Amino acid sequence: MWTGPMRMRPRLGLALALLAGPVGAGPADCDALVAAVEAATGVSLSAPPAGMDDGWCVLDGARSTGEELRVSVERLRLRGEAEGERLLALEVMAEGLRVAPALGNRDMAGWLRDLLRLQTASLELALRRDEAGDRLLLEGGHLGLSGDGELVLTGEIAGADLSAASLLAGRVTGLHLEWQNDGRTLRPVLEALGAGLKPGTTGAKAVLAAREAMSGVIAAMPGDSLPEETAEALAGFVAALPQGRGRLVLDFASEDGIGAAGLGLLVLAEDPTGPKALARLFAGTRIAAAWTPGLAP
Repeated sequence: MWTGPMRMRPRLGLALALLAGPVGAGPADCDALVAAVEAATGVSLSAPPAGMDDGWCVLDGARSTGEELRVSVERLRLRGEAEGERLLALEVMAEGLRVAPALGNRDMAGWLRDLLRLQTASLELALRRDEAGDRLLLEGGHLGLSGDGELVLTGEIAGADLSAASLLAGRVTGLHLEWQNDGRTLRPVLEALGAGLKPGTTGAKAVLAAREAMSGVIAAMPGDSLPEETAEALAGFVAALPQGRGRLVLDFASEDGIGAAGLGLLVLAEDPTGPKALARLFAGTRIAAAWTPGLAP
């Protein structure tokens, strides 16, 4: 799996941010950190008595008690910065992460149930509230899947802080994404998408329907936002799905940002995936992408 230099930047950036934090800020205790994670995920955690290790809250063996999902983590570490009761920074390190539907959850789609059953994940996450810029910084996010799938994220969300409610009102102004496709993880996702677009389709026909829809969106994107070379890279990625192994790198920038309100207007448009609706949503944005077939050694 890829372990390049980006995995070190989140910890360094967060450490520097904590050292230069606002006057009155200090390390968050375990109760505040657990409450923040529970509020963001909607999952209640139970764990052996928490202790501290070099500034980290140790929650090894944590499990969920949620009604929708069961979550277990072999090794879980939380660290953060707070000012009073307000959390300003949060860092998460998790290994041996497993997610499954709760025993009483009969509503989860079969494709998602199977996908979760096959995955064990590792997670690293570093978030910080930038008071001066009124934004939430995702200084680093790394999700590693047991099948060699991997997601790396950094980004900025204007008008948001470390609470789930504020994220709905926030607007994404910057995003860097890297996805390593392992050739297996996305197949059930594409089948489900295709079946939703064309009810009654399954298997390869559903995958084809999903690829056609994604290709249509790429073709309808405004050229100011999606230059020709970026469109070609995304088209190559879509054409290789789901079995094509490789790495997609995507960068998004927007002065005003895109949030839930803009997405809501898109859904209500007469033709949500048409050129006019997409031009309104992506006005003033810029997207760059590159697709490299093959997994890194």
